[in-house]
Amino acid sequence: MHIPSVPLRPSRDEPEASEGRWVLLVTELKGRLPAMQKLFVERVQAIAGYSGDSFAVEELENSAVVSIGLILNSMAGEEHYPRMVEFATGLGARRARQGVAAEALMSAVRLDFPIIWSTLLRLSTPADASLMASRAEDVWRVVDDYASAIHSSYLSTRVAMAQQEAGVKQEFISALFSAQGRHVETRERFARAFDVNADAQYAIAAGKGRRAEELRKLAAFPTPSNPIFLHESADYTYVFWPIPELKFGTQDALPTGVATIPCGVAVSADGLMGLASAARVAAALSELAKPTDHAPVTVDKHWARLARTRLDETGVDLRALLELQLGSCRAEELERLRETVTCFLLNGNVAVTAETLFCHRNTILNRLRRFKEVTGIDLTVPTEIARVVIAWA
Repeated sequence: MHIPSVPLRPSRDEPEASEGRWVLLVTELKGRLPAMQKLFVERVQAIAGYSGDSFAVEELENSAVVSIGLILNSMAGEEHYPRMVEFATGLGARRARQGVAAEALMSAVRLDFPIIWSTLLRLSTPADASLMASRAEDVWRVVDDYASAIHSSYLSTRVAMAQQEAGVKQEFISALFSAQGRHVETRERFARAFDVNADAQYAIAAGKGRRAEELRKLAAFPTPSNPIFLHESADYTYVFWPIPELKFGTQDALPTGVATIPCGVAVSADGLMGLASAARVAAALSELAKPTDHAPVTVDKHWARLARTRLDETGVDLRALLELQLGSCRAEELERLRETVTCFLLNGNVAVTAETLFCHRNTILNRLRRFKEVTGIDLTVPTEIARVVIAWA
């Protein structure tokens, strides 16, 4: 709170008669309190945020008469300041809890000075001109201190409310990933709190380190049309979101920003009930990201990479087996076979492969036959193709 450096009491240079006249004017001003109260309420009700049924007239009248009365008392002497500031602090907190916008609140508070000063001018006489001029700044300071106390309390309360609300919402989110997430009540509570469909499909992204930081940035700016929720665990950072009904593939379901992060992304087709399971898949996929990746790792696009990792973990190294079989080929032949097979695996079409590699169609067929001779893998059989796809993933 700002305490005026210039006291509200008269200086030694100000005649006692002037002080007496000031006290008399303030006393007369208090007699006009009902009129000032009425004018204040009328003007406040014209402010967006106070109009309609948002506030009972009785509440506005009560706060107006108390606030203006305390300001008038403080105009008479600094000893009344603590009571004025105490009331202003309580009023600011109350308006914050009532959901009044900061702009509307301060517009209402700014009405105090013109109402008080204009009433004071009507009560004064031409002989009071010098006194009014010397006291104008003091009156402004009192009202400004009152407004500052309200504003400071309002902001502090709003911050506390936001922190409390964020804490409650985070509890709802954390519950989805705990044992409570298996209960219908937990999922329905989350859906009501965030106005989402508990049974809709959800996508979830997982990441660590720099990728986790990027995911946090995305979650910091959700919108009503694109809600994104953040969940932190000991090892991973997750963000998840409901998939719009018209989006079908994982890649199509990615919100702006996620599409360029090499994190893991999975989809829960079972709504919120399957979210925890999808989170585990997303976490596993995130571990498969390579330095050259510039987009999320998904089951749709990287199933072979995931399958190979899981086979490697069980001791089945398809790549090593394939490389062993190809070991009998000369270096140049091995390079041509690898190039041809890799291209063919991408399109599954001999003609397209020939066009891509600038070869004759028969050349491609000969190389595919040679690959079968060396490895025993027939690339026209889908189940055998899968072995190569996974081995070279």
